[in-house]
Amino acid sequence: MRMYYEVAGEDGLDLIEPLWLELRQMHRARSTHFRDSLGAKTFQQRRDELLEKASWGLMRVELARDEQGRLVGYCVATIDNLMTGEVDSLFVTSMARGMGIGTRLMEGAMRWMEAMGAKRRVLSAIVGNEEVHSFYARFGFLPSSVILERPSNAGGRPDKPI
Repeated sequence: MRMYYEVAGEDGLDLIEPLWLELRQMHRARSTHFRDSLGAKTFQQRRDELLEKASWGLMRVELARDEQGRLVGYCVATIDNLMTGEVDSLFVTSMARGMGIGTRLMEGAMRWMEAMGAKRRVLSAIVGNEEVHSFYARFGFLPSSVILERPSNAGGRPDKPI
């Protein structure tokens, strides 16, 4: 199957909503402790976060379409005012996986960050989605730290001052 790729700016965010919702459902299914909070954020909220982030720097939205013009993948990348490049969101639909689309989208983001002079490159992957680590390692991304967070629905002892 032939794929077509296009690059958009901030206006491309509106196109990715259906795929972002699919990604959110996948994250909720895989998350061990944060299903509720992963499902609580709306696309509009995420879109607004990304636009706010882009207001201090740069944004690239790359889209992958099939022969019928259907969107089957996307990558949102940003560079902040400190010149840190981030892959903010990457997704390929289940029917289009294994065709090199994710690789092509990541290569585009990495070339863009390099061309724009990003000094550092980062991304986040949720706990429960560790299978993506080997994919990201192909682009030089390795785990550097683990952030522990207390879920808002956690039971147990009430918070006490230290």
